[in-house]
Amino acid sequence: MPNLTSLNHLLQNTKRIVDHHEKITDAKGEHFNLFSVLDIETRENKTHSAFLSELLDPNGTHRQGSAFLDLFLKVVNKELSEAQQSEKSLIENFSSQSTTITPECHIGSICHKTKKGGRIDILLQKGTHTLCIENKIHAQDQKTQIQRYCNYNNTKNTVFYLTLKGEDPHKNSKGELESGEHFFNISYRDHIVQWLELCLKEVPNLTSVREAINQYILLIKKLTHQLNMEQKKELETLMASHLEESRFIADNFENMISRYKEEFRTDVEDRLKTELPSYYEVKQERNISAKYSKITIKHKDWAGSDLFFGLEPFSGSGNGNGHMFIGLLDRKAREKLAGIPEEKRVNKWWKQTRPIETKAGNEIKLRDLFSLEKITNRESADYKELVDLVVDQSLIFIKEYEGKVSSFIDKEKKLKLQIAD
Repeated sequence: MPNLTSLNHLLQNTKRIVDHHEKITDAKGEHFNLFSVLDIETRENKTHSAFLSELLDPNGTHRQGSAFLDLFLKVVNKELSEAQQSEKSLIENFSSQSTTITPECHIGSICHKTKKGGRIDILLQKGTHTLCIENKIHAQDQKTQIQRYCNYNNTKNTVFYLTLKGEDPHKNSKGELESGEHFFNISYRDHIVQWLELCLKEVPNLTSVREAINQYILLIKKLTHQLNMEQKKELETLMASHLEESRFIADNFENMISRYKEEFRTDVEDRLKTELPSYYEVKQERNISAKYSKITIKHKDWAGSDLFFGLEPFSGSGNGNGHMFIGLLDRKAREKLAGIPEEKRVNKWWKQTRPIETKAGNEIKLRDLFSLEKITNRESADYKELVDLVVDQSLIFIKEYEGKVSSFIDKEKKLKLQIAD
């Protein structure tokens, strides 16, 4: 285990490199990014799959024909083995104006037993050949997901698993399938950035297409924490001279953040238990790293109704693009709740939600540095203020909806009694 002095030396020098990178980014105006301003930077389907699909489409509005598609195929085709490349060259199979690109392509009802069906994020098709791209930013893998996509048109199909840094899918998703053989891992950090930089060479300066691609590259570099080449080389040299310390920090970072998130959730839970009437049961649900980690707030008189309040997500990902919200959860997924107006509906279960916001009106996400810096200093005034914000806004929402929900449940009970009579 490395000593504290060497760890501190590494962190201090890393901070110097990052600070220098920030100054250069400021000078270039690269902190301004439309994807970030519009708060859509981590939406897998509405942002990333949609943008990538448009660039890949030979008939897309970029008016570059199959040029972008051809470059993509050349980049990802390298991931196939030499035998696979000669057997089914992606360039040969898909490099054509007639190739169709379908985002969010439905391939049948999901069946975990037969391992078929689902919704493919991006599907390329030319004749009988298909190429599937499963796109993951922060979402968790679904059960049998990669297996189901590999089974689709399996004799003439190629599956790519796209993540920020090229991670392998969960065992629950891939089963016994092996990456590099049955499917192929690609990353935004390496493959997509490389492809997009090649695309830039195909479009003239001062065009909206070029600027859009530039903005998207900056977004990817932000999501994958990439420095410019000079700072990247300096950081790599520093880390290489402190290999043990670098590995120690990397191995412990996620555990550290999860612990702080868990402590924050516990403090919020304790405050809610203190502030709410005794007829509410407040408890944590799901592991802190789970996509929908939450606090549930159940009224004891609502038992059997499957209606309760929920505060989520504490993981920094999940519904609402990872932004924290308080809402009314309906596990029965009724069509509507009579007398209870919908507010920022998320899906069929969350019909009423309200974002948790800072005093400045910014939504809180327990993945942003703004929030992480606060929750990692439990004794600070900023930390206590954050707990207060979450609890106070939750209490306001609960108080506002409690009577409406109770009235709805009473009417539902009376209707059931009438039907029984």
